[in-house]
Amino acid sequence: MQNLPNYGTYHHTTPEQSDMIRSFLKEAFFDIFGRVEHPEAVKRILDAGCGLGYLCELAAKFFSSASVTGVDLFGSQSLPEGDLVLAEQNMKVAGVGDRVKFVKSDIADLNFPEEHFDLVVSNLVFHNLGKKRFNAYSHIAKALKPNGFFVVGDFSKTGDKKFLQKHFTLLAEKAEVDKMPHDYSIILYRKK
Repeated sequence: MQNLPNYGTYHHTTPEQSDMIRSFLKEAFFDIFGRVEHPEAVKRILDAGCGLGYLCELAAKFFSSASVTGVDLFGSQSLPEGDLVLAEQNMKVAGVGDRVKFVKSDIADLNFPEEHFDLVVSNLVFHNLGKKRFNAYSHIAKALKPNGFFVVGDFSKTGDKKFLQKHFTLLAEKAEVDKMPHDYSIILYRKK
């Protein structure tokens, strides 16, 4: 059994660099999570494009009474080492396996009940989807409860922000995250 979760390696980095990046991302996501109103009311979280579960772990640890559902294609081109079994093992090693489950699905075609989740999180996913990302954003908006929150970390795209304004109110943005490219930011939205 592994001692630490294995979340893989980010593009163009070493395993050590990826671990350092994740430590900075943890601090940045916890800062944004801390801006969610009434965090104790967050009971159901969706991680859209969860990969090997890193953001699932962060969300489960920050929102300690919530269950987390991670959705991914598992084994996609952007994360070829992505594996459902490894993601599940990571959650056990991280101590949150009892509150995190995974579903193999395309986030551009989510099949969850409407208004089911209190919070949706995602990191470094939408820039890989091309125009399909707009369909994914719409599915996320449908899956969120009224006044639910969407926390997305990705590379800034002006068109995305304009599209998201149809469904969400921008509450906070954390730019210039250490060790991340200059156009990366983490944004907190609330569903209208």
